[in-house]
Amino acid sequence: MDEVRLKIRKRAVPGRGRARLHTSMLSELGVLEESKLEIVNEVQNKSITVTLFADLMVEEGYIRLGADDLDALGMNEEDTVIIRRKPPVSEKMRETVEEAAERIERVGETVKREAGEAAERVSEGIEKVGETVKREAGEAKAGAAKAYGRIVEEAAPVTERIEGATRETVSRIREEVTPVTERVEDAAKEAYAKIAEELPLKDRLSKAADAVVNRLRPDEEAKLKKVLEGSKGNIQIATVTSELVADKLVKELELPQEVVISAVQRNKEIIIPKGDTRLVKGDIVFLVGKEESLRHCAELLEG
Repeated sequence: MDEVRLKIRKRAVPGRGRARLHTSMLSELGVLEESKLEIVNEVQNKSITVTLFADLMVEEGYIRLGADDLDALGMNEEDTVIIRRKPPVSEKMRETVEEAAERIERVGETVKREAGEAAERVSEGIEKVGETVKREAGEAKAGAAKAYGRIVEEAAPVTERIEGATRETVSRIREEVTPVTERVEDAAKEAYAKIAEELPLKDRLSKAADAVVNRLRPDEEAKLKKVLEGSKGNIQIATVTSELVADKLVKELELPQEVVISAVQRNKEIIIPKGDTRLVKGDIVFLVGKEESLRHCAELLEG
């Protein structure tokens, strides 16, 4: 199936050009993870292109989009959009070549038909005598010339269209295959610059965090402060209460690039998280990064 209709839910974390669907939609749309999808507002004739990410936590029958993408479509939550599979460039090129081949084949059929008709007229003229032979031969010659003119007129643009389509396709491939390493490096530099606002730890911890830290054993408190002092950016704490986050691994969370989880407090123990660290309800998470993004991440963890 090349298209489906789904309702919209807004993603908790802001982001442009990323959509999350239930994993079952991959087979229904005939696409793979990170394929390109076209999202269409049929009423206002607006559309955007997004990258697909499958997620078992997304409700079936819904697609999750960022606020920027909702604005671009001119739509709200619970509105219905059309989801279309966006064919890759290689498939578009194949369709263009197949279409050109069909045109060439049609031109060949025209040549064969016109040549056959001309031959029949010549044969009929030869069977006649005198002036009749000359007249029929002249008409056959004129008919053949006319047919040839039409053939040349139809066949010549085909080569030009194939060359034009090839040049256009190669141009699109260059635009879509910009080196990934350059984009990753640029994004990493930008993220580091946003986090680089370093302040003393006491100025970055809120008063609410003091009560949390005071519940730790002295050795665990020292461990936490050492980790936070080495982190760059604002610090915010959040308690894991969201059903969508509980029991997920850290690497499975949709956190912005400029936000990291520096530490996790579980009861009176401090855990330095890795990608495969699993969060549980009641965990106190220490987030480090840009203040605006920290608020969104806290909302994600707390539901």
